[in-house]
Amino acid sequence: MTVVSTMFVLALLTGSSSAFAPSTRSSSSPVSSASSSSSSSTSVGVGNILGLFDEGKKKLVKSMAGEYDAEAIQARTSGLINDNPVLMLSFTTCPFCVKAKAVLDNANAKYTVIELDADPDGKAIRAELGDLIGRTSVPAIWIGQEFVGGCNDGPMGGVMKLNEAGKLEGLLKEAGAI
Repeated sequence: MTVVSTMFVLALLTGSSSAFAPSTRSSSSPVSSASSSSSSSTSVGVGNILGLFDEGKKKLVKSMAGEYDAEAIQARTSGLINDNPVLMLSFTTCPFCVKAKAVLDNANAKYTVIELDADPDGKAIRAELGDLIGRTSVPAIWIGQEFVGGCNDGPMGGVMKLNEAGKLEGLLKEAGAI
């Protein structure tokens, strides 16, 4: 898929056409000076594109989930997070999920995995992740009720980076998972 068609799909998903805003550069010279105040432009930065993509992905995942009781799904998800020292939301065939499980297995951690592609509420749980943690990707891992990220990303860097930094074992011990 080309960048333009990807941007078109994102614009459709998000209801935005700002990704297609034309340049309004008004400089008559081919090279404009950084100090020139006579030129302006409208551009879409990488952050804006990623933001559009994230919002579009959240909307897509919610639409794929169909109708569900959001309150019940939120309560179930909160219960899973609160009742398990380590919780991983996963897909059975996701390579990053497999790697994250291997890291936890190598640490001899006790953890609970909910395979969203096998759970009857999996699509709804994934849809609600967008509101809960700001993303819908898996793995999504909590240690001691704190969202640490996925395999190698997230607010705490994910389990691989925590392990490489020597911080994973301490978090697992503190949570009672080892």
